Amino acid sequence: MSSISAQGVVERASAELSKRINGLGLRSKHHHGSSANSSSSSTTTQSSSSSSGSGSGKTSVMERVTNALCGGGNSNNNSNSNNTNSSNNSNSNSTVGTPDKPTRGSGTNSGTHTPTGGLSTPASPTLPHNVVVGAVNNMQLLQQQQLAPQAQQSSHPHPHAQQSTPSQPPPSSQHPLQSQIASSTLVNSNSNLLGGTPPVLGGHPLGAPPAPTVNSIAKQMNITIPGQPQFNTMGLVAAQKSVANQSVSGGTPLQMRKQLPNPHLHHPYAGGGGVSAGGGGVVGGGGVAVVLPTGAAGGASNASQLAAAVTQSALILHKHPPPITSIEALLLDDRFLTRFFLYFSSYERRTLAQVCMKWRDILYRSPRYWSGLLPTLQCRELRQIPSCDRVKLYNSLIRRGFHALALVGASDEDALDVVHSFPLASKHIHSLSLRCSSISDRGLEALLDHLQSLFELELAGCNEVTEAGLWACLTPRIVSLSLADCINIADEAVGAVAQLLPSLYEFSLQAYHVTDAALGYFSPKQSHSLSILRLQSCWELTNHGIVNIVHSLPHLTVLSLSGCSKLTDDGVELIAENLQKLRALDLSWCPRITDASLEYIACDLNQLEELTLDRCVHITDIGVGYISTMLSLTALFLRWCSQVRDFGLQHLCSMRNLQVLSLAGCPLLTSSGLSSLIQLRHLQELELTNCPGASHELFEYLKEHLPRCLIIE
Repeated sequence: MSSISAQGVVERASAELSKRINGLGLRSKHHHGSSANSSSSSTTTQSSSSSSGSGSGKTSVMERVTNALCGGGNSNNNSNSNNTNSSNNSNSNSTVGTPDKPTRGSGTNSGTHTPTGGLSTPASPTLPHNVVVGAVNNMQLLQQQQLAPQAQQSSHPHPHAQQSTPSQPPPSSQHPLQSQIASSTLVNSNSNLLGGTPPVLGGHPLGAPPAPTVNSIAKQMNITIPGQPQFNTMGLVAAQKSVANQSVSGGTPLQMRKQLPNPHLHHPYAGGGGVSAGGGGVVGGGGVAVVLPTGAAGGASNASQLAAAVTQSALILHKHPPPITSIEALLLDDRFLTRFFLYFSSYERRTLAQVCMKWRDILYRSPRYWSGLLPTLQCRELRQIPSCDRVKLYNSLIRRGFHALALVGASDEDALDVVHSFPLASKHIHSLSLRCSSISDRGLEALLDHLQSLFELELAGCNEVTEAGLWACLTPRIVSLSLADCINIADEAVGAVAQLLPSLYEFSLQAYHVTDAALGYFSPKQSHSLSILRLQSCWELTNHGIVNIVHSLPHLTVLSLSGCSKLTDDGVELIAENLQKLRALDLSWCPRITDASLEYIACDLNQLEELTLDRCVHITDIGVGYISTMLSLTALFLRWCSQVRDFGLQHLCSMRNLQVLSLAGCPLLTSSGLSSLIQLRHLQELELTNCPGASHELFEYLKEHLPRCLIIE
């Protein structure tokens, strides 16, 4: 009855294990189907036929459990079944007793003990010969030490050596499973800690490290061998799908390389050298190594699987660029030059582009190398170049990402040549500058009609351009206009600007004979768009013109009245009271400005960040004291202010937000007063050129205490 009960327990356990093993992807035949033919050969006890049937059924279950825990394949099970049959046939005439229960305190057998019910021990399967045992628990280690002398007599073959028949049958008191464990050389070396010298079996000590196999190395290198359980790695799954697709659809290695991911994300061991262990060869390169199986256990199937794994691994290797062996090759390498050119300024890269065609092509490839530069073409030299070369020159501007163009000395013929030879300028040129040119109204009109994307225009020294020409060619898309040193530009030109450019944002005018009447053309419709106004060297401009500005353009943020020599403190008072949004004010070369103007500025312009007072010769330390109360001020220019002394510098030292300060040409400043500027810890730029009180020792002192400040000597 106890035998029947045990058989029922075994069958239920077999069904449960079958479900779990099938869930792991292991496929094996049902143990009841093959038990009839193998019952006689797998029986190791003198039990009844029912016991043999139950033992055979349990043998199949144990095989699957061992395979699931140790990673054995189907080929291993087939090869080991013959070994099991041969070893069991040799032991069929000997009686196997119940093994002793191991104890912790003793290393020898302490007698026999028969379990309750008198059940005989069923036959146990042998371990696969090429399975690496990752760890052995303490119970198994004790059993191995107890059965070591008996294992020397049984002498099972080494996993990688030829199989031989044992010379002696094992004693009747040894369990077959324990005998296989004791005779295995692939055990954990921790067994040496239990004391005693491990026996030497097959040329390898009992505690020797396990010999590497294809499965273990492939698992470490994340290489999937067909027919084995797949690792949970997305890259390897994609690789296996690629191999399957190649076998089905005949894909090329190039197509597979495109489908596979980066191998560096999935290969933790990136060594280039090979490893040989246990007499096995190594196939590897580029960070992937696969150990070939040794002996006859691998067989032809393992060889084909290994070849497929090596092919699969080779496909995902990254193609490295060829090594650089000389300085000449380095100076022509794209990757090196791309970073090398970043160490130069945009101005210096102009010369580098003329070294060779390779450097020119790399520099022309990226617009970031040319940021901040304005391409300026000398029309006199441009006329001597063949037309085909001029076309190449114009196209190179687009390649470098330029959207601005400056023409020096241009005539009407040059303007027409740009129209015909530079068709890409219609969409890519946004800014045009004509300097010292003899171009007339006709040439200017032709250019502006061709440049449909133009919104910035500068005319400097164009004496042939008239006010009628401006009325004819100015288009509403222009938002920035600069007119300087054009002798035919007067009050009517300002009227054309005010009437024809409703979206004007920035307007710069340098004209000696412009009067206050020109500023009367501005109307409130430009008040919301016009933000920057520069009126430079307008000698005829008085405080009446300032009245027109502050009433028509109350939203100005930048105002420059440099060189307006007739401007007085009353005009500055109007500016301070009505232009509250000013952030930059330039009153340089206004000799009638006194400390009173600085008082108005300090009281009303609370958002002012930059103030320029160059050549304001009537400013004293009192006016500097007014300025020092402006907490928003970050840049102050006091060049050639001849009445500023050291006492005024003491006031400036309280301006903690000041970042740029210019005291160039101030003759009354001494070395003692200038040394107090070290209190300005946030100072980034300090200009002290042409200061008699500045010395070499002073500059060294300032550099030591202001390490982050650029000091201009």
